[in-house]
Amino acid sequence: MKKTLIAAALAAASIGAAHAQSNVRLYGLTDMFVGQFKDSALGSRQLVDSGGMTTSFWGFSGTEDLGGGLKAIVTLESFIRSDVGQTGRFPADGMFTRSAYVGLEGGFGRMQFGRNTTPYFLSTIIYNAFGDSFNFSPAVAHSYLNGYLLNDSGWNNSVSYGNKFGPVRTYLLYSLGLERISSAANNQAGRAAGGNVDFSSGPLSLNLAMQQVEVPAGGVVPEVLTKQTATLLSGAYLLGPARLTAQYQEIKNDTGPASLKHKSYQLGASVKAGPGNVLASFGNVKTTDNNPATADDKRDSWALGYNVFLSKRTDVYGAWYETKVDSTKVKQTTVGVGIRHRF
Repeated sequence: MKKTLIAAALAAASIGAAHAQSNVRLYGLTDMFVGQFKDSALGSRQLVDSGGMTTSFWGFSGTEDLGGGLKAIVTLESFIRSDVGQTGRFPADGMFTRSAYVGLEGGFGRMQFGRNTTPYFLSTIIYNAFGDSFNFSPAVAHSYLNGYLLNDSGWNNSVSYGNKFGPVRTYLLYSLGLERISSAANNQAGRAAGGNVDFSSGPLSLNLAMQQVEVPAGGVVPEVLTKQTATLLSGAYLLGPARLTAQYQEIKNDTGPASLKHKSYQLGASVKAGPGNVLASFGNVKTTDNNPATADDKRDSWALGYNVFLSKRTDVYGAWYETKVDSTKVKQTTVGVGIRHRF
C-alpha cells in the first residue's frame, strides 16, 4: 500500500511538472455601438449593435514546450453578438468559426490544422484605416460583403504554414473543401488555396495576397461550380503622424461560359490628431461581365471616423460610412458611436 501511494505521488508530481511547461490563456474583445442605418430606397432604422469596428469574439489558446525549440499550439475562438448575447456572426454561424486549430511551431515555422483565418482576409484588414470593420470599412465591404468574394474569411478542413525570413513574412493556406470521395461528382468542390507575402522595412510595408476557390452553387449534386481567383496588392507608408494605405484588387469569377470581374481600389489614412486618430477611407469597385447585354456597374464608398484610446485595452470611436451603387442609385449610410474593450 505504501509503495502504491509513493508511486501515485510521483505520478502526480510528474503531471504537475508537465503542466508547468504549458500555458493556457483566455482572451477576447467586445465591441458595441449605437447608431443608425439608412437606405435611400427602404428607409432607416436605429441600432444597438455588436461589432462596429471589430467583430466581437472570445477564445482561448494554449502552448506546450516540447523541447528542442518545438511547441504545440491550440486555439479555439468564437464570434459573439453582444447585443443579443449569442455566439456567431449570425444565427446559423458555428461555435468556433473565428479559429479552431491545433499545430506545431518551431525553427521550421508554424503549421496549423483545422479552421484557419485566410491570408487574404488578413491582408485586407491590415492595410486599411478601418481594419476588420464590417460596418465602416470600404475595403472590407468591397471584398467580403455584397457578393464580391465567394468564400468566408476562415476556411474549414485546412492546413496552414507561416514563417518569417528577415523582413519578409509568408502565410500559406490550403483547404480540402467538402472532402468528397474521389468517385463523387465534383469531388473538388469547395477546395481552396491562398497565400500572402508581406515585406516591411522602415516606414514602408508591402503585401501581395492571392486565393483561388471552387464554390458550389445550389443544393444538388453535381452542382455548378464557380472558380474564383482573387489578387490583392496592398501598401502602407508611415509619414510623420500619418499612416497612409492603398490597395488594388482584382476578382474574377468563372462559371462555365459565364465570367464576372470586379476591379477595385482603396485609399486610406490614419492620422494622429489630439488625443486620438482621424480615420478616412475611399473605395471604388467596378463590375464587368462577358455579356454585352448587361451594363457595367460601379460602387463608391466613403468612410470617416475618430478613435480615442482611454487605456491600452479600451477605446471609443465615432464613424460614418456611405456607399452608393451606380446602376440603382441606391445610397446606404451607417453612423455610429461605440466602445471597444479587449480582455
